[in-house]
Amino acid sequence: MNSHVNCDPIHRLAQQLSHRESRSGASIAESLGVSRTAVWKHVETLRDLGIEVDAVAGQGYRLREPLELLDSESILSELGADSRSLLDQLHVLGAVDSTNDWLQARAPGSRHARAVVAEQQLAGKGRRGRSWVSPFGRNIYLSLAWRFELGVAEVACLPLVVAIAACEALESAGVAGVMIKWPNDLVLNGAKLGGCLVEVQGDAAGPCLAIMGVGINVRMGPAGGQAIDQPWTEAVSVDPGISRNRLAGQLLHSLLHQIIDFASNGFASFDEAWNARDVLRGRPVTVSQPGQCHHGIARGISPLGGLLLQSSAGVAEYRAGEVSIRQKEL
Repeated sequence: MNSHVNCDPIHRLAQQLSHRESRSGASIAESLGVSRTAVWKHVETLRDLGIEVDAVAGQGYRLREPLELLDSESILSELGADSRSLLDQLHVLGAVDSTNDWLQARAPGSRHARAVVAEQQLAGKGRRGRSWVSPFGRNIYLSLAWRFELGVAEVACLPLVVAIAACEALESAGVAGVMIKWPNDLVLNGAKLGGCLVEVQGDAAGPCLAIMGVGINVRMGPAGGQAIDQPWTEAVSVDPGISRNRLAGQLLHSLLHQIIDFASNGFASFDEAWNARDVLRGRPVTVSQPGQCHHGIARGISPLGGLLLQSSAGVAEYRAGEVSIRQKEL
């Protein structure tokens, strides 16, 4: 298994800075092999990315708050030997348009079992064409590509499996109580903590390639959260000391094991895990689709992963749509 580490100058500069002590521009310039002017420009770029860097006269530069950069060895240390044997490559990058798109752009024969995690997404993607707020150095943006010997229809439940894997990773990293809002939103105390985006290409009879993306708010902060149009939360609200590297490693470990289980046994083996985390089950909800809304009580999911909605007309299955929880019955 190979790992590839980002070496762009902004990332290298960030590695030189600390929130505990100041470091002079001259010392940083010598370490990086650049001029002091280049250091100053890179510091300004970090500030533009939302990283607060103080300049103290006579002392140098200092971070205003801790910044944990992604590190391949720290991430891989969370994987056991069995998980490492499943993974072909791990890429740790600086800024990308989106981690899903980055994997999609690799040569078709080289995508399987390749994972990428980035410090920032410039054009992060959510469901239904929405953008995903992805500030530098604060959250988890991770994607994994996997080739299934299954047809496209047979992996319809994969987004649910990815959401379960993300919940289990968060619990292992110290953030318990995360629930899932169908089909793949991660919610904590009624606010969005993260989400998943699964993109599948292949034949009806198989095989197919799935690119599974997961975004988790770790240390979003008020500035980053201003662009989010719904209630949101972050992992540090539960565990202020949570490690992004540990969480990324736990997420990768959980994803690898759960997709192997899914490929062998289908979604049936995940019923119990889903039911325990289904935040909609038994609650009055509205399913919004283009030009129409459907109201009823959520009754879990079908074997194909669709949302079951009970209304006066009976129980109907919905494979797509935006779901909102109603505060009271109509």
